[in-house]
Amino acid sequence: MTGLLSVFVLASVLAAPVAPAQCSTAPAKTFQASLGEGGGGEGTDATCIADCGPLNAPVSCSYVSTCSAVDSSVTCPQQPGYVICDSVIYYCAACCTDGHIRNVTTGPTCSCEDGASTPKDRYKCINGLWEYQFSFCGGPFCPIWP
Repeated sequence: MTGLLSVFVLASVLAAPVAPAQCSTAPAKTFQASLGEGGGGEGTDATCIADCGPLNAPVSCSYVSTCSAVDSSVTCPQQPGYVICDSVIYYCAACCTDGHIRNVTTGPTCSCEDGASTPKDRYKCINGLWEYQFSFCGGPFCPIWP
């Protein structure tokens, strides 16, 4: 299960969108897996995903008998979101500290219209979650050749 969890988390990180993600305001439901042909524990297929907010990869598990998930938008700033998979808890990244600013590069270096700066998005930590504020062009700065 750990191998499947790692592969799924890695795939979700690599496929994460650049724009801010939409967050759920309610905890995810608990699922009871259906057993495959022949019964037993083989063939279980419950899947749960906790949305960890913008700038953080989701936490998930698949192919478990029971699971539940709670999004970070519900739990932060007290604690990060999590999934419980067959009684094992996997947490989202820690909630951010209110008031902190984070700038995220959103395009290639020197790709702003001025040709001398780099596109970025500014996020501010509000109630333990990164909230998009605005886009701007900033460093690294590039030489402008005459």
